[in-house]
Amino acid sequence: MGLFILLSLTVVSDAMVMDEKVKESFVLDTASAICHYDAHYKDHRKYWCRGYFRDYCNILAFTPNSTDRVVLQDTGNQLIITVSCLTKEDTGWYWCGIQRDFARDDMDFTELVVTDNRRALAKNFWSGKDLSGSKNRSCRASKVVHKADHSRTSILIVCILITGLGIISIISHLFNRRRSQRNRRGKGLARSQKSNQASSAVPTPLVSSLLGSSVLGPGPTAPWSLGLPISTQRTFIPKRGVDLPTFPRARGRQAQILKAPGG
Repeated sequence: MGLFILLSLTVVSDAMVMDEKVKESFVLDTASAICHYDAHYKDHRKYWCRGYFRDYCNILAFTPNSTDRVVLQDTGNQLIITVSCLTKEDTGWYWCGIQRDFARDDMDFTELVVTDNRRALAKNFWSGKDLSGSKNRSCRASKVVHKADHSRTSILIVCILITGLGIISIISHLFNRRRSQRNRRGKGLARSQKSNQASSAVPTPLVSSLLGSSVLGPGPTAPWSLGLPISTQRTFIPKRGVDLPTFPRARGRQAQILKAPGG
């Protein structure tokens, strides 16, 4: 019977035990929790998580790592958790746990309650005491640093976006300019082709019109109708650039026909 009781206690006993089930602290203050565990688990990884249900809690830190506000210290049989710069939003349920390879993680919980404590602040203000101290001032400084980092990140993102938009606008402007130049060149070529076609369509004056032949049409009197001698050489007209052949002197009946009536 005694052996059965010992075995039952061994199975039921937890490997991780929280020192207090409820912890109270103030805004901008520090809260600490101590989780005791068996030395058999000294080489196992421990963690600190937040959430009402143990299987769905959000892990905030693992050993041996720490964060800006959560510091974990493993002594070999205790896990000491220190949370600094508390806010009212930190109120909730927290768990300390041990990771086990072939078994469910052993965990224990505590409830953290963070109050504003305005009455104590007012009393210490009128008494001239500084309730916040150096820790609270460091919390405020860390908040300012976080805000500055956030603002720097926002400014960097805005600058990157503006630079990208500027590059895109420059590329689009160059593309539109090149396209307009191509359109202008195409219009100029079309106009030159039209002008060339129009100039080639103009008819060349007939040689007979230049000679003023009475047979082909009205014009000046032919030289042989006036009885003037006609040279046997070729005649060149400089204005038109046409090399015209000369005609032999009219004789006999042809000469009589070419004479003017009444002549």
